[in-house]
Amino acid sequence: MKSLSKYFLPLLIIGVLGIGAHVYDANDRPLAFVQKFKPSVGLEKNGEFKDIRERGKPLFDGDTLRTDQNGFALVQFMDKSMAKINPDSRLIVRGDIQDKQNTSTRIGLELGEILLNVSERGSQDFEVTTNSAVASVKGTSFGATFGDYFWVEEGEVEVTSKQTGQSVTLSEKMYGQVQEDGTIESGELTDEELKERKEGYSKMNEKLEPTIYKVRFTNESGGERVIEMKVFENEN
Repeated sequence: MKSLSKYFLPLLIIGVLGIGAHVYDANDRPLAFVQKFKPSVGLEKNGEFKDIRERGKPLFDGDTLRTDQNGFALVQFMDKSMAKINPDSRLIVRGDIQDKQNTSTRIGLELGEILLNVSERGSQDFEVTTNSAVASVKGTSFGATFGDYFWVEEGEVEVTSKQTGQSVTLSEKMYGQVQEDGTIESGELTDEELKERKEGYSKMNEKLEPTIYKVRFTNESGGERVIEMKVFENEN
């Protein structure tokens, strides 16, 4: 029996890792996963549009996520940053990932509104771009609209006007709005205004019961690493 154990133990470990695991090689790594959604939410990839019908749907560089007038989505990035996406929204996900400590993420918000909770970044990049502005984030909770309006619940966001190059740093309970001439108007939000901004995303806080979704990465030399993601049951 002792001699047989050296064969069965490795097989058992491989079987456990294989349950729910998706393997991505070094050149084809997802940037994020759609953890939770409410119909209808769609994904545009390589010019083809399809409705999302499964939780844990991976998002890759260049994918476009869309919600209709009744659609919500909750997206988790590989560094554990989260994005809540309101109805009637459209965003493009771009970036690069080596592992969850070394990521670069750019969200192009083309329509609608999003609320983000961005993990502490250090030297890593996380940007949200709209038609007229770029918001650079190091770690914070903030909202953005495609109409070039940004608001911060906590942390700091640097907003830069594409037209003029003007930059404004927004801190806790502040807002910034890019004007038609490219200047940025900023100010403070009242507690009531901040509450109203957050209320639109409250539906995405309901019934979040996660299951573990394992992603196994392989690098160019064949080495492997398993990262666990929490994936939430979807509402019908």
